[in-house]
Amino acid sequence: MTLLPLVLVGGGGHASDVLQTVEAINVIRPTYRVVGILDDHDVDLRRFAGRGVAQIGGVDDVVAVDAAYVLCLGWPWTRQAVARRIGERGHPVPSIVHPSADVGAGVELGPGSVVLGHTHLSPYVRLGAHALVSYLASIGHDTTFGDHASVMPNAAVSGGVTGGDRVLVGTGAAVREGIHLGDDVRVGAGAAVVTDVAAGLTVVGVPARAGQDGDGLGEPGNG
Repeated sequence: MTLLPLVLVGGGGHASDVLQTVEAINVIRPTYRVVGILDDHDVDLRRFAGRGVAQIGGVDDVVAVDAAYVLCLGWPWTRQAVARRIGERGHPVPSIVHPSADVGAGVELGPGSVVLGHTHLSPYVRLGAHALVSYLASIGHDTTFGDHASVMPNAAVSGGVTGGDRVLVGTGAAVREGIHLGDDVRVGAGAAVVTDVAAGLTVVGVPARAGQDGDGLGEPGNG
């Protein structure tokens, strides 16, 4: 069986999460051969000990590696910046979905999207390129998020929500049905969004109101 070579772009905690997802996929059906990690900084390889993965270069070395790639970076704006650096290299950009994810009918995942374990995506959810749905998050029916969006652990997004590019829904946050989140909206951890949020705003609290950039967002814990 031919395995698809795959490089992990980014070597922080989120890369470990993505690798765990790849490992789980391979247990059920051998699919990927992880070639290594590309990061501009020295990677702390202790989190990858015994997993057969090493750092093989920096981000720009992706052009020289004959492999598919996945962006292993937790923050939406960081993923976008790295995606722009990589550009159109002609490499495959698969979506990575943990086998324990509950993915409904008609779900559309953009290239490079990552769906981690024990998540729920209701029917007809649509995610843009390089989007992230983290552990135990749920997204309701007919919800759409743009490119590089992140829905963090234990977040609950109801049905019919529309989210723009680079939206971040923080850990444990809740978004009511039918809400619109503009581009670059940041929803703080534990916030409850009950009204539309204009592009570029950070909202925190219950109910969520405009706050300072970074309030209540917490550390992504995944690179």
